[in-house]
Amino acid sequence: MSKKDLNQPATKGDLAKVESGFKAEIAAVEQKLDQKIERVYSSQVQAGSELGRKIDRVSDKMDKLHSDLMSAFEATVVKGEKYDQKAVTHAGILMEHTEKLSDHETRITTLEKK
Repeated sequence: MSKKDLNQPATKGDLAKVESGFKAEIAAVEQKLDQKIERVYSSQVQAGSELGRKIDRVSDKMDKLHSDLMSAFEATVVKGEKYDQKAVTHAGILMEHTEKLSDHETRITTLEKK
């Protein structure tokens, strides 16, 4: 192009060329953006599903921990109840022995007086 051509007003043909060039560039940019958006979306879906699996694993571990704790607690309660039962039984036995000892002392005292 010469300097003379640059100073000339644009024709409809010139404008049509520029417009088609812009349209081609815009279409290329749209295609690139669509590809990038698809890659980002795909990586987010993968990250979301991985996060879901991790949450499930943590939830399973929490459930198992809760179950183990409740089992240990129940075992401790049962053991405590058994100790309470033994304490009651032993208290009864001790009371019987105390009564027998008291009776023996009374009999011995009576025999020693004779």
